[in-house]
Amino acid sequence: MNKIELYGYGESVASNMARVALSEKNISYQYNLLYLESKGEHLSKKYKKLNPKNLVPTLIDNGNIIPDSIQIMRHINSTYTDGTDLFPENINQDRFNNLLDFVKLDEEKDLGETLGTTAGGISATVLVRLLCKRPLLSVIWDYSTKHSIKKRIPIFILLRILGKPPEKLCKKMALALSKHLVYIEEILKHEKPFIMGDQYTAIDSCMTSILHRVNEMRFSSLLSSPKLPNLANYWATIQARQSYKEGILDYVTGEWEVEIQTLYGSGSNKYEDLAVSEINRLLEEK
Repeated sequence: MNKIELYGYGESVASNMARVALSEKNISYQYNLLYLESKGEHLSKKYKKLNPKNLVPTLIDNGNIIPDSIQIMRHINSTYTDGTDLFPENINQDRFNNLLDFVKLDEEKDLGETLGTTAGGISATVLVRLLCKRPLLSVIWDYSTKHSIKKRIPIFILLRILGKPPEKLCKKMALALSKHLVYIEEILKHEKPFIMGDQYTAIDSCMTSILHRVNEMRFSSLLSSPKLPNLANYWATIQARQSYKEGILDYVTGEWEVEIQTLYGSGSNKYEDLAVSEINRLLEEK
């Protein structure tokens, strides 16, 4: 029997994507938890040998190292036949690939450019608080000498110095989120259960993680809005799948919820009203 290991973090959007996909494929694995911003465990020499970009997740399947959530999905889908076919051939492949690019995390794209990068952007308020658990000089040293994605280094260092994300960035992410969710609402007007229609695909594994982050970051009213009824139905559908519990809820570390409670208490994200107003404006223009 193959030995399968996954390195990841409970509240990592990319790790969630991979774990949801693994659940959909009915694959058991050994899970190796890495604490990211609060401890910097992804920057260790040991982990860098597995993932030269210092990113999570990383899958090891019988000695084969796969260091990216989408690559992991492609690997397990081509290697294991059980469970959901995440990359079905009987769909429009151009449309599928374009939408997969739209929802995946891509360090080469700017924050807010796609729905995937926006999921990272709206996370900044919590990421900063976790970074601030470490001494400033430790963060500067680790990111400047150990992180392999040069584009990210000054961003993390600046966030740690400021102690909070710039207001301009938070507003930009709220507006980008609104735009992208309206786009998803349009796609879902086919009134079928999943993004590509009747078939669940890798796109839905990514969307499960992204919408969980939207909900987690207290933009939850956007996912139950009567202005976005197809999105609301879709969110209910993917929440009801076993993979949502097995891939996301079962791996929550608790770090994020503590910081979110500190930021927002039992209330909503302070930028939620801005997002709602933008959705209303975009829909009125249609």
